[in-house]
Amino acid sequence: MPSSTFFNLPEAKRQRLLDAAWQEFTTVSYMDASINKIIQNAEISRGSFYQYFSGKQDLFAYLLQTLFQSAREMFTAQLTVHGSDLFAAILGMYDLVLWRKSKCRRSLAQTRIYQLIRLNTELDLNEFSDVLNPSLVAQDAHALLEASGYVLQERQQCFAVIQMFISICMFALTDALRNPEHEQRNRQLLEQQLDIIRRGLPRPQKEGTEPC
Repeated sequence: MPSSTFFNLPEAKRQRLLDAAWQEFTTVSYMDASINKIIQNAEISRGSFYQYFSGKQDLFAYLLQTLFQSAREMFTAQLTVHGSDLFAAILGMYDLVLWRKSKCRRSLAQTRIYQLIRLNTELDLNEFSDVLNPSLVAQDAHALLEASGYVLQERQQCFAVIQMFISICMFALTDALRNPEHEQRNRQLLEQQLDIIRRGLPRPQKEGTEPC
């Protein structure tokens, strides 16, 4: 993650570097992105860049973290709209992202997410999952689940549950953004997966018993 030196920069200089990074990462793929172009557009030296970030992966991970914050705010709004129903909020998030895309009403954060997905079809974004602070996410997860009426004593358990939700929702959304013809199919699959999580799997039958 960024060094304290980066956060101590004047706001205009810090923003210029971030704007240059976004410009590069939303124009070409992660593999093709060039630190040289970023520092040229940001008007900083290579030595200065490495005082702020350890390398390209570190910078890209930080940008993903800012998108995660935007997604968190969107999801909190969906949770409010759906009366704290966690499952309905996840479907609402899926529908909202695709509706905004179809109506060209994407926010800046959503536009950047769409570009990253479009340009990086082979990139496994899970490689950058360590940008999420597990304790912070677990804390948020605990609050979300409690707001929805679910009580889990261990925050690590909450983190595992939210990770599962993020995983299935991101798969459905990423595939739908890359392949619009899969939108309805993916929504149905997401709805089925959420229903299984909500209800739980039926208990296995004992040998010799007949199904009801």
